[in-house]
Amino acid sequence: MRNVHQIREVSTLSFNERVLQEAEDRRNPPMERLKFLGIFSSNMDEFFKVRVASVQRRIELGHSGMQDVLEILAHKARELDERFRAAYGDITSVLAAQGIRILNEHDIEHCAREMGPWLGDYFRENVLPSLVPIILRKSQPFPQLTDGALYFGVKMWGDPVRYAILEIPSELPRFVELPNGAIMYVDDLIRHSLNEVFYIFDYERIGAYEFKISRDAQLDIDNDFSEGHVRKMERVLKQRKAGRPTRLVHDATMPMELLQLLREKLKITEYDTLIAGARYHNMKDLMGFPNRRGDVSFEEMEPAPHPVLDRGRRPMMKIIQEQDLLLTYPYQSFDNVIRLLREAAIDPEVEEIKMTLYRVARRSQVVNALINAARNGKKVFASIELQARFDEKNNIKISEVLTESGATVVYGVPPMKVHCKLLLIKGKRTRLAGLSTGNYNEATARQYVDTALLTSDKRLTDEVDLVFDYLDAASKMRAVTAPRFKHLLVSPFNTRKVFLKLLNREKKKGKRGYVFLKVNHLTDEKITDRLREAADAGVKMDFVVRTTYAMLPHPNIRAISILDRFLEHQRIYLFGRGEDRAVYMSSADLMERNIDWRVEVAFPIFDPRLQQEILDTCEIQINDSYKARILDEIQSNQYVNFGPDGQRTQYATHAYYQRLGTEAPAVPTTAEGI
Repeated sequence: MRNVHQIREVSTLSFNERVLQEAEDRRNPPMERLKFLGIFSSNMDEFFKVRVASVQRRIELGHSGMQDVLEILAHKARELDERFRAAYGDITSVLAAQGIRILNEHDIEHCAREMGPWLGDYFRENVLPSLVPIILRKSQPFPQLTDGALYFGVKMWGDPVRYAILEIPSELPRFVELPNGAIMYVDDLIRHSLNEVFYIFDYERIGAYEFKISRDAQLDIDNDFSEGHVRKMERVLKQRKAGRPTRLVHDATMPMELLQLLREKLKITEYDTLIAGARYHNMKDLMGFPNRRGDVSFEEMEPAPHPVLDRGRRPMMKIIQEQDLLLTYPYQSFDNVIRLLREAAIDPEVEEIKMTLYRVARRSQVVNALINAARNGKKVFASIELQARFDEKNNIKISEVLTESGATVVYGVPPMKVHCKLLLIKGKRTRLAGLSTGNYNEATARQYVDTALLTSDKRLTDEVDLVFDYLDAASKMRAVTAPRFKHLLVSPFNTRKVFLKLLNREKKKGKRGYVFLKVNHLTDEKITDRLREAADAGVKMDFVVRTTYAMLPHPNIRAISILDRFLEHQRIYLFGRGEDRAVYMSSADLMERNIDWRVEVAFPIFDPRLQQEILDTCEIQINDSYKARILDEIQSNQYVNFGPDGQRTQYATHAYYQRLGTEAPAVPTTAEGI
């Protein structure tokens, strides 16, 4: 059996631990530490809905060895929950010392004269109308509880003892800003006002104890699309609401008989994780904690000027016809992508715009530009992925809006997901392409590090058009001949073949060979086996892997994970040094699903100037000595250096792009090692 830490689920939990480390790291400002707690909480919710659910399904299919994995995950999850609570206590103490206080219902009792009337009015006007208490009776079925929703289990002591379920409505602001400047959870405001909810009952005392459940979020989608893609997706989304439980998190002070009642009614089995936590759950809401002060947060990091696009205001399409461009956001502004789409939407020379959409912003300027293009008489073709997990509803909505505007909308290549990030603008005399490592999403572009190549190079634009032809034909259920690509690496057609060919080329060089990989996930067994063989042959390798990593240490491999204020999201494949180097950027991680079971695109960087830009930033990455963790055999998440000083990649990269945008176009190389 593989080292347990190479198993995807265990490795994913190790990544979540790295997020928690950022909350524990006192080098970060306290409000940012609080946000990292929110990110950790959100990640753990998804982890139980998806990864733990996957393990449970395999156990049910008879994979008995996965029971050990499930126990490892449950044990680690409880350990991380304890660390979460300790970090939360530390952060709130630091904030209180700086004048940012979080009050609970017991604190309010000490200033009832001052705060009581205001809290009573706020509760009755803003909270009480949304509360729907459900009294539990043996004669009535137990209510259907929603995955991820926040509930109180209420106990009323008296004769008789009564129990109730009270949902804390998600539409309510989670945090109440009090007149005295303090903050209060709406949870505690409800606790403070329980008598106003249950006043019709006689009881000696009453208590409310938070809990939430996580359910299996996998969607069982068959291959019969006769009922239509959108209707099928709407139907199967209802499965998620009734998915089997995977985790019950509850207030550790919850009375045992109430906890047993919940376990019985929710069918929490020995295969599910039971976590006795603190009094607050759904801590992903900490990402939206009120903040009116800049001194407790990261300093602003404004996008650097682009060395070409921000030197005067010329039409972007003309600039791209003259030279290839790279945009790396958030270090540079994603607004340039919006600008290009807006120009194309009104340019009389443009006849057609094609685009793949996987995740877009809720109020997407990208979608608005495509709508504008359709209204201006352009042919707009959009491939929308309806199976983008947890974005399904939003993608259904934008597909309807685009269709109403006159755009042609297709739904990928079922059952495969279309995960590539492509843009094609076709004019009467020109053709431009945008190939990106990440989503065309102006919201996440402020937090995710991604790069887009904008090019008019015929070698690439022709093959991007070929990808769109394939998507169009496949969506119509026509028999499609597998397209042939010479320059792009397109999954599931040639990515594995070309990747292994380039890797084998480096292997033959022995000690002169070199490979640099930056990905979110490195788990494909065939590729990891070949990488190890190449390392055995003397090839030096540098890996920057954000999340899951399925390789054991090797003297010729330096592997780190970087987590800081931005989420590293680029994928970069680099083979060789000097003139024969091959540099690719991609939307695809090195996982079996991305290589064999999704439509993905890796694109070559031909321009030596842009290659050098990528090499420079890769060199900065691999030499991080501030936020890098070593990916060792047990993924212990040890920092390369945990001192107050050292090269902090994301700040060094921002400084690099600042120099690139303000100096002369010829930028001195800093990447001698690569």
